[in-house]
Amino acid sequence: MTRSWLKLVIVVAVVVGATIVYRAFSQHAVEATTGVHTTEAARLALAPEAAKKNPIAVARVSRAPLVGELPLVGSVAYDQSRYAVVGPLVAGRVVSLRAGLGDVVTKGQVLAEIESAEVGQAQAAWLSATARANAAQANARRERELAAQHVSSAREQEVAESTALSESAEVRAATERLRAFGLSASDLSQLDRGGTGGRVPLRAPIAGTVVARAIALGQAVERGTDAFQVVDLSRLWVLLDVHEKDLGRVHVGQHVELHTDAGGEVLAAEVGYVSPLVDEKTRTAHVRIAFDNRTAALRPGQYVTAKLRGDPAHAPSVLCVPRRCLQRVEGKLVAFVRRADGGFERRTVETGSAAGDLVEVRAGLVEGDEVASDGAFLLKSELLR
Repeated sequence: MTRSWLKLVIVVAVVVGATIVYRAFSQHAVEATTGVHTTEAARLALAPEAAKKNPIAVARVSRAPLVGELPLVGSVAYDQSRYAVVGPLVAGRVVSLRAGLGDVVTKGQVLAEIESAEVGQAQAAWLSATARANAAQANARRERELAAQHVSSAREQEVAESTALSESAEVRAATERLRAFGLSASDLSQLDRGGTGGRVPLRAPIAGTVVARAIALGQAVERGTDAFQVVDLSRLWVLLDVHEKDLGRVHVGQHVELHTDAGGEVLAAEVGYVSPLVDEKTRTAHVRIAFDNRTAALRPGQYVTAKLRGDPAHAPSVLCVPRRCLQRVEGKLVAFVRRADGGFERRTVETGSAAGDLVEVRAGLVEGDEVASDGAFLLKSELLR
């Protein structure tokens, strides 16, 4: 009888030992697979009275596209396609100023006039060539009429027509020279009616605002002097530098929110260009935002804060949890996962990127876990008691 009891005790001990080993092995396998680690010390629950007075809400861990915002700092610059530098194409002296700093000008408007001896000589040459060409053409017409009446020879007609063509070529050459100095067709028409006194106008090539003027009345200027800068301020650029690691979150057409130190409303825009090159020193790429500035909300040189809004179509689906479900304990982020018996167990969580109220979970939780949200702080207090 004693020997039978001994055998029974041995069998029970073996079964209990095997059960403990199996459970330990199973727990280790789960932890190795999911990154979830729990201990008996991490399990806790509120007292029934406290749980009834302060019920704890839970949120389910799930996968969702994490649509975040990329905050950047940028500066406002001119749209290079709407910016012009105006200067004389010939040396001379400023005899007239018709636009000043801050003036709004139209395309073709005269900003200043330069008086030049070289232009005067070119104008005289044009007038002389025009007169000779007119005389030669009249002579060619007369010779054609005489040749038709058999009064003049064919040879005389050919010489007259050749001379007319040659003189017309001289007029074209003189015209091109004046145009190279900046004179337009209307200026040549005025010259034909009495001359312009060796003057050449400086005209605005685009409509915009004069943002710089570097000449004064009576000043002697050289060819190529930057006399005026004209900018169309109705459209500006916002220039940003995006770090290499964030380039995957930026694309053309992406919505952007702009804020300035001057305050005011949030300004909406879109990404217009993302550079395909990365700077070797800064490891950043240039991003350009074209901004419709007809309301004069931005000024060139101004600093702005930009928020590039994430696009769900470009956002990957990741495991995430509401931010309020995470508590910091002993320097680590933890979450309290509800067990089958209604209690909670603490899990150390490794997080990734965040967007709004959601935080990416990289380890510590699995899809479908129910995590304490409202009331998680009470569990933390219970844990630290």
